[in-house]
Amino acid sequence: MTAPHPLAGLLTLMREHFAAGARSGHDEVAALSAQVLHELPDTAAPLDRPLQGSRHALLAQVPEAARAAGAAWEAALLPLAAQLPWRYSYAARRDAPGLEDRMAWAELVGPAAPIHSERVGFGLTFLTRETFYPPHRHPAVELYAVVSGTSQWTLHGQTRLCQAGDFVLHPADAVHAMRSLGTPLLAIYSWTGDIVSPTAYV
Repeated sequence: MTAPHPLAGLLTLMREHFAAGARSGHDEVAALSAQVLHELPDTAAPLDRPLQGSRHALLAQVPEAARAAGAAWEAALLPLAAQLPWRYSYAARRDAPGLEDRMAWAELVGPAAPIHSERVGFGLTFLTRETFYPPHRHPAVELYAVVSGTSQWTLHGQTRLCQAGDFVLHPADAVHAMRSLGTPLLAIYSWTGDIVSPTAYV
């Protein structure tokens, strides 16, 4: 029997969150969660690309977020955190110096991810405490499942407070932003639709 790849446990935990979204009773969130679960490739299959970790500065706060999320997240995420492909691909902003050290995402399923897919992007987003992710947009439809941290999410100029267990849906090309508050923000994200065109600041 082939041993499961190192991402299997983490991906199973992430899928459980989206399964909860599919049962949520919120029509758009439920439909998109179910679509993402259907589109995800077999996450038990061997990795298409080897893990190439990073030494991103945000790793210092990942243990705090994992502990806040619970024992299952501590067990699944902490041994792998430094092996995940954390990245930040925006140009530097004069009004947000050092932002590249305070936020990043790790795509685990997607066109250039360890598990290849042309139909869905699936990964983790992390903001260190008191970090503002400025207004941006992208053609992909985006669904977030908040795992830990209290945060503010703005869409179409309306801001709401979110905590663990909440879902946030961003339609294609909708301008949105997010801000972590006194604790780091850990969230699962999915991209569907046009998952190739990049994100751009507004």
